[in-house]
Amino acid sequence: MVTDLVSMSGTSDAGLFLKKYECVDDIAAQSPMTFVERVTTPTLILQGQDDDRCPMGQAEQWFTALRERRVPVRLVRYPGGSHLFIVNGRPSHRRDYNERIIAWLEQWIPGAGAPGSQS
Repeated sequence: MVTDLVSMSGTSDAGLFLKKYECVDDIAAQSPMTFVERVTTPTLILQGQDDDRCPMGQAEQWFTALRERRVPVRLVRYPGGSHLFIVNGRPSHRRDYNERIIAWLEQWIPGAGAPGSQS
């Protein structure tokens, strides 16, 4: 998860490239944190604890900012999980990741998971 491009540019293994090639203008103005006060959508954050591409601090900042604004939010850390833990991580983590997404959608989308709700 990327929420603060300023800190991301100095803490991610790809931060320099992000700042130099992708977000060349005012990176603070392009950061999701700049607009967090507009967020009202319930948010599930599933983060690999050892992700060097999108450091854990990014997820923690977003979680805290949403929580302070009383937006429904849950943060789940996967110990030892890298950036691609959902593809090549522990099978237990991959299963948990998928189960949490399904449960979250069923909780927050009316009719999700109900018999006959598919079109």
